[in-house]
Amino acid sequence: MTIAEMIVIAWCLGVTLADMRARRIPNLMSLGMCLIAIVCLLVTGHTLLNASMHSALLAAAIALLLTLPAYAARLLGAGDVKLLLAIALVSGSDFTLFAFVIAAVLTVIAAAIYLSLTRLRTPPTTRTRWLPFGAALSVGLLLAMGVSR
Repeated sequence: MTIAEMIVIAWCLGVTLADMRARRIPNLMSLGMCLIAIVCLLVTGHTLLNASMHSALLAAAIALLLTLPAYAARLLGAGDVKLLLAIALVSGSDFTLFAFVIAAVLTVIAAAIYLSLTRLRTPPTTRTRWLPFGAALSVGLLLAMGVSR
């Protein structure tokens, strides 16, 4: 395991804990990692997880296409948009798509469990943002890293 991989794993764990605890991803974590990833791209020509610059730029475009419409519809928070952009710049297109799909599946499962448990106990409430999608994105990236080994 490389130092870059250990940094990405520690970052993912930090993001997961922050999002689960406060339902908020600090800008320092997402934009800070974006800055580190951009510097790495410019200096080495590849991402922290060894994808090409082309793959990282394609992943960044995909990340924005996937998240900005959901942000505009108030389905995702700004932290989720910035986090997926950071994931794209850190990992490239394959890991970004894998992380997004895994996050979507985990979120649907969590929503189904949450709704089934809360509807049995209490009457329906107004719609709020209550699922930490950033944590699911981080878990998706960790799974992508594990699968690629």
